[in-house]
Amino acid sequence: MSAEGRVGARRALVVSDSPIARDPRVLRQISWLSEQGWRVDTLGRGESPDALDGAHTAIPRRGALVRALGYLFLPSALTYRLVTESTIPEPLRSGNVAARYDLVLLNEIELLPWFDTVSSNLVEAGGTAHLDLHEYAPSQRGGLAYRLIFKRFRDWMTAYISSPQIHTRSTVARGIAKLYQENFGIDEPRIVRSCPDFVNQQPSAVLPERIRLVHHGVASGTRSLNLLIEAMETLDSRFSLDLMLVGNDEALAPLKRQAEQFGSRVTFREPVAVRDIATAINRYDMELIFFPPVNENLRFALPNKFFEAVQGRLAIVTGESPEMAALVTEHANGVVVDGWTAEALALALNGVTAESLASMKLASDVAAVELCSEHEGARFFDALEPTAH
Repeated sequence: MSAEGRVGARRALVVSDSPIARDPRVLRQISWLSEQGWRVDTLGRGESPDALDGAHTAIPRRGALVRALGYLFLPSALTYRLVTESTIPEPLRSGNVAARYDLVLLNEIELLPWFDTVSSNLVEAGGTAHLDLHEYAPSQRGGLAYRLIFKRFRDWMTAYISSPQIHTRSTVARGIAKLYQENFGIDEPRIVRSCPDFVNQQPSAVLPERIRLVHHGVASGTRSLNLLIEAMETLDSRFSLDLMLVGNDEALAPLKRQAEQFGSRVTFREPVAVRDIATAINRYDMELIFFPPVNENLRFALPNKFFEAVQGRLAIVTGESPEMAALVTEHANGVVVDGWTAEALALALNGVTAESLASMKLASDVAAVELCSEHEGARFFDALEPTAH
């Protein structure tokens, strides 16, 4: 929407199947809108976001057994009504709201089928229905249980991505936008990167004989975190690795067993709140974001942690992931590893000198001014503008 349109259009509904109060991307959307004078209501899981000036409607979740039985035995449309649509409180469930919204912003695909049926009641004439797809929906799930239980239902939901009720779309990276355009026959979604707020801090000092590596994030099996630990076998003694991982004991246990042989050189740290990540990792030197492309989302990964590492003023170590590699090359703030093995990762790291590391950390300090939410907000509002034909 143009600046002129934003002044006149003041009511927005931000929708997400996630716990909105803990979803940094959704919270940034709310913040950007509020800063431009919008009244923002929310529909999503869990508690109301802090400092929300509008109303929050919480969506409860059906029990796992009910959901699984629906996915296995019922038609997808009926399953959706049972496990999702029926849990949306009135009046939003039916769209019989007292006043329509100038903007309805949907995050990801879970609430698309509901919106498709009520959009004409929710969106003001001349208003905008925007879909922020985040990552590539067909590649967001995997595994045998997913294929047996959930895939049929998930495929049914993805068909709504091309709904004519949606006016504009965005996603996190150019490669993912191209996938949506090619596979769903839609205009290429705009790019809104997952940049956190600017943090005013300096890079930590480089100690030539003690280079501290870190990786923070979810302990997901698809992210090949075992390679980070395996690389310690051939990394020289300058390097240590800290892992700040969110995950249950089942996810963390194999990584901890693998790390035992390295003693204090590999340490598991407690994760911190999202808003505190950039300051918590500032004491480190290099963030490892080394994701072999086992699915399309990892192939085109441009995750929150990349930009959090920039705000932390760290050098970034990534593989041949085109989105991250392009930014590292542009800003000269890291290393791009040639190959997807632990040996290749160790070889690239062993070539880092104290001087090159200091240069890369200073480059992240410069890049932090650009790669932050304060600058990304302009991209967000541009994404709300329909593409001209």
